[in-house]
Amino acid sequence: MTCSSSRVVLEPAWRGFGLGPVLAGSAIRRHSEGCVAVVCEPGSADGRELSEVQHREASVKLGCVWETVGFVPFEAGVHVLDCHLQRPQDLLAQGKEDFRALCGSWRANHQR
Repeated sequence: MTCSSSRVVLEPAWRGFGLGPVLAGSAIRRHSEGCVAVVCEPGSADGRELSEVQHREASVKLGCVWETVGFVPFEAGVHVLDCHLQRPQDLLAQGKEDFRALCGSWRANHQR
């Protein structure tokens, strides 16, 4: 994971295991206390320039990931999370449990 003062980028080798939504959901939960809503708009997290087609494809993928932590599509690729709903908390708890199970399975298959 790469961190700076304003962003966190999950390294490509760690993507696809459900860790990104768990980390993002945890960070949102921690930093949104007292907020009514959180709004996300897709962009290049690692600074790469994207063509219009690549941006559109990335937006669709990100939208699907964001929905796993409770965001709902608004318009023009923007997604909104209502901080007062129970559903985002439940989705985050389920994502954490799924990741724990994946880690347990990996450990069981890689211990000697």
